[in-house]
Amino acid sequence: MMKLKTIAEAVILTAAFAGSQIVCAGPDNMVVAVQQLPVTVEPQGINNNVLDRVAYSIYETLIRADLKTGELHPGLAESWKRISPESVEFKLRKGVKFHDGTDFTADDVVFTFGEERFMGKNAPGRAAAVEFLGGLKSVEKIDDYTVRVTMNAADPLIERRFAARMSEIISEDGWKKAGGWDNWIKCPIGTGPYRISSFKVGNRLALERFDGYWGDKAPAAKLTFVEVPELSSRVAGLRSGEFDLITEVPPDQVKPLSKDGKIDVIGGPIDNVYALVFDAKSSPVLASPKIRQAIIHAIDRDLLVQALFAGQTTPANSFQLKTFGGLFLPEFETKRYDPEKAKQLIKEAGYKGEQIVWRIQPAYYTLEMTVTQAIAGMLKKVGLNVRIDVKENWTQVEAAGKDRMINNASFSAYFPDPSSQLWRRMKPGSFWDVEGYFPASDEYKRFSELGKELDTSVDPARRKAVWGEMLKVFDANPYACPLYALPMIYAKQKNIEWQPGTQGSLDLSARNLKFK
Repeated sequence: MMKLKTIAEAVILTAAFAGSQIVCAGPDNMVVAVQQLPVTVEPQGINNNVLDRVAYSIYETLIRADLKTGELHPGLAESWKRISPESVEFKLRKGVKFHDGTDFTADDVVFTFGEERFMGKNAPGRAAAVEFLGGLKSVEKIDDYTVRVTMNAADPLIERRFAARMSEIISEDGWKKAGGWDNWIKCPIGTGPYRISSFKVGNRLALERFDGYWGDKAPAAKLTFVEVPELSSRVAGLRSGEFDLITEVPPDQVKPLSKDGKIDVIGGPIDNVYALVFDAKSSPVLASPKIRQAIIHAIDRDLLVQALFAGQTTPANSFQLKTFGGLFLPEFETKRYDPEKAKQLIKEAGYKGEQIVWRIQPAYYTLEMTVTQAIAGMLKKVGLNVRIDVKENWTQVEAAGKDRMINNASFSAYFPDPSSQLWRRMKPGSFWDVEGYFPASDEYKRFSELGKELDTSVDPARRKAVWGEMLKVFDANPYACPLYALPMIYAKQKNIEWQPGTQGSLDLSARNLKFK
């Protein structure tokens, strides 16, 4: 996989830039101020929240999952049907155009998931997308508007996978004209309601209405995402009318902004568990499961939620969400906070006060620095020597080394099933596994065996039992610590009718956006 730094440099050197002047917000040019822009807008370029936020406006999937309800609707496929436990056949929508004016056909679907971009062992999109689509065996063209997707084994979630991130369809013709990945990522082409007009990493992503869109035309003639790391600047821009919508609003700003009279504050917890991730392989200290268990028991999640988030999110005592339905297991939601147990585990581990380094990127998540400092204080109270190490970007946070011990992360559930969350992020071949966070152990081996069964069993009762055992095994040797449901709070101008969903993606299409 191309390193993020390399991607960023390639985009910076060649991306067009419309200028640095301030643009007034409104339906002619809706301006969204975000805390960070992605380093690439290729949908398989990276897996993170900042790309999720913008990708939904540019690309589409075969099936569309409603961002509020999770209900599945026709997308680029008009219909679909199960052929076998391993296969689904999709009837594609005719008359769809890509942003370059070329026709969407089965060839584009086959290419999107083919050897050059994803299926090949060293394909550039594979590193990010394998967590989502690693079980894919083939995508076969039946005719110009029919494709058959086949997995390596039975999979009860094929439809969900092809309605989620990493399954966005791209233009084969656009890729080939670009000459491959390195040039393609500078100007990727989708079928969504907006197309890219210019992109400068760290500054702005400018989109424009795609007049050739097959569905209802986009409400905004232009849609601009601007990177504004400082909360005070985002708030000032919203108050002045420079911005239509701002992201990552902390709870202490809800009342002041709501009193403005021209501003609405909306949002709340999404289907995502905010957590700590442990490198249990590089660090001798965190190699001990008891130290990692102690960290889990040292954290008062209720206090974090009440004191820092004013109750606007919920504690997470396990990697579960109620949207899992019958696979949500309430017996694993017992409170974890037990400082005396944490102290006992630390003693049993033979801990001698060695420094534990916690790397963070302070402005990426809402109140990230404040939350990190609060938790570090809790860990110190039970006897752990924690040092917060502030980094500028994810490349630095995740760089290999003995001081890569803890970092913050989010566990998005891209569809309502545990396969899309804990198992997706922790499975063999996932980013953290490949990057060397997980040492070999009996527990991880068992966790992996169970995860494969979770992915392939079509028996709901068996899947429920497997998921329960996975949670037990993970508790015995944890590689991550759940904290709370990640809150996504936004503030917007009152003349905008828009509602966020349960994902980090923003639906700014005609389905969900109007200007008064």
